[in-house]
Amino acid sequence: MMKIAHIRKPGQNKPLMFHPGCWAVMIVGIGVLGLSGWALSSRSLVTIIPDSVTIAPISALLFILLGISLYLAEYGVHDLRFMIVQDVLLIPPALIGIMVFLMSFFGKSSIIHWYIHSPDQIYLIAPESSMSPASALLFLLSALGLYINRYQFRYAPVLAIILSSAGAFLIIGYLLGNPFLYGMSIKPTSFLSALGFFFCGIGQWMCTHHGE
Repeated sequence: MMKIAHIRKPGQNKPLMFHPGCWAVMIVGIGVLGLSGWALSSRSLVTIIPDSVTIAPISALLFILLGISLYLAEYGVHDLRFMIVQDVLLIPPALIGIMVFLMSFFGKSSIIHWYIHSPDQIYLIAPESSMSPASALLFLLSALGLYINRYQFRYAPVLAIILSSAGAFLIIGYLLGNPFLYGMSIKPTSFLSALGFFFCGIGQWMCTHHGE
């Protein structure tokens, strides 16, 4: 009797953490967490750690779009309709990222005013609902990375490494008590956003190697 070989789907037996969809869900979760914090007026939800600035509402929304796009990159790669939806979802992160980043060069970014109250205490006033220019640049790279993952595959891992490294760098800064851009005239990236970009980088890396 002839035996019929079973065709194994690429990545079928890989652990869940090696699937881009897993990281996509976590990215969406960060966006939902941030929006929930603003809706409930809960500072702990929009900062996670006491030393962090708040995640901007628009940043939380863009993480949801990036997460859905990353999910479609894995499960909708052979469906033209899903590919079109994915491209549409990448437009807001790219355009808003470019706009906010360019505005920072014209003095219209998230300006922070520092006030020295005493030699040991420094108070700052920051627009809590605005996006950091650093986050804007990383949103642009996130959208670009997901886009070229389909059209120029060999460059996608480079952006994935840049994103995950930037996210890790920002996270470590918070954990060491010296967040990146603190003490400067622009708003730092929030801890929640740093987690989101780290997850974006890891998810895109998994997407480029999915099925191997």
